[in-house]
Amino acid sequence: MTKWYFVLLLIVSHHCAAKLTVVTENFAPAQYLDANNNLVGDAADKVRLALDSAGIDYSISVSDWSMAYNIALRDPQTCIFSISRSPEREHNFIWFAKLAQFDTNFYSLKSKGISLTNLEQAKQYRIAVLKDNYSHHYLLSKGFKENENLMLFSSFDNIFKIIQTRSSSIDLVVIPAQRINHEQSHLLNKLQLELLMPINAHQAPLYFACNKNLPDNVKQQLGVAFSSYESKL
Repeated sequence: MTKWYFVLLLIVSHHCAAKLTVVTENFAPAQYLDANNNLVGDAADKVRLALDSAGIDYSISVSDWSMAYNIALRDPQTCIFSISRSPEREHNFIWFAKLAQFDTNFYSLKSKGISLTNLEQAKQYRIAVLKDNYSHHYLLSKGFKENENLMLFSSFDNIFKIIQTRSSSIDLVVIPAQRINHEQSHLLNKLQLELLMPINAHQAPLYFACNKNLPDNVKQQLGVAFSSYESKL
């Protein structure tokens, strides 16, 4: 009996001390890989500050958003940033700290001469959107259809490539204004994009969140850490 008690204790201790996995995407200017492949950006700095203060053993990995999002959904030892805190996602994660507020809009190439005043009008166009992004889920909830008027991409980088190389294959793009501004500042030839309208008048802020089955001890550590640095976050 004593032997099995210690085995069980070791298993529980290992689980509690397991390294926390933090997943994110290349999403400038909040968090992105620089020329030296280092993760930089205000959101990344804020997350590291809180996690380091908590004394948690963690690692951060950068991947396509859809992959990061689905890992965070299924793995109890995983957290994610920067993720929009939308009503549809509220019960899927534990929400710890607001990191940023982004303004997501519909854009078109100026040469296409498109104008929009409401979402229904957008349904007649081919729209490039990031897979499993807030915008993707929001548009689905409003009756948009994948492979009909929603063209899914694995990263914003791929959306920008389409804009520059195969613009005839899409009509509209849905991208945060801050990401557009960052991209414009790093290009020699400016993107000829025209802002049409916001995707939603009440856009969800970006958060650091974790799997809803995160172990209680880690949940408590993160709660204290993010609360302590609330003024800096």
